[in-house]
Amino acid sequence: MGEKKGNTGTLDYPFNTANELEVQIPSGTWCRVTPREFRSHSWPRRIVSLSEVIPYEGPIYLYGTNKILKKEDITKPGLCFVDNIDPRKIKDERTYGRL
Repeated sequence: MGEKKGNTGTLDYPFNTANELEVQIPSGTWCRVTPREFRSHSWPRRIVSLSEVIPYEGPIYLYGTNKILKKEDITKPGLCFVDNIDPRKIKDERTYGRL
């Protein structure tokens, strides 16, 4: 049998993932995102529950890892990736060729 590959570890979510998670994009619009993306965004983030809207000032993680980034280590706004390479695009290129 082959070993498991890919995302086999458990990611830390220091917020309630059942709430609506939003990030503010440069145009000022708030957009819903998945918990995996929410924890890795350097843009303003907020958690929307049934009764309130809470600005989120928690840690920023590298996408797909449990490594916490310091504010001075963020090289560009948006999602923070390991080596600034988006693993979602690499997977698509391997599966379907260049898009």
